[in-house]
Amino acid sequence: MDTFMGFSVHMDFEGQKLAERLFQIIVVAFGAVGWLYGYYVQDFSMTVLTLGAGFLLACLVTLPPWPIYRRYPLKWAPPQDSSSTPSTSTQENTSSKKKKK
Repeated sequence: MDTFMGFSVHMDFEGQKLAERLFQIIVVAFGAVGWLYGYYVQDFSMTVLTLGAGFLLACLVTLPPWPIYRRYPLKWAPPQDSSSTPSTSTQENTSSKKKKK
């Protein structure tokens, strides 16, 4: 399921890495600014509100699979027909067992 209501719903591995990094930067930055502002006005609720706003912004930026998170799609190998080629590992195992005896 790559789409939902016409929207793409996947991220590649590099996109996941970028989203995680952005989330951490946004939350830590808003936390630090919120702590400084809350200390300045002597109101802890301002710290919590600023951190909450940073969390909401980080969720908006990183949770949806924006196109920036889909720049490096995986290149899958083409499927191979396993019924037409015999398994070489089973042939090697049986021949090695016969040689040991």
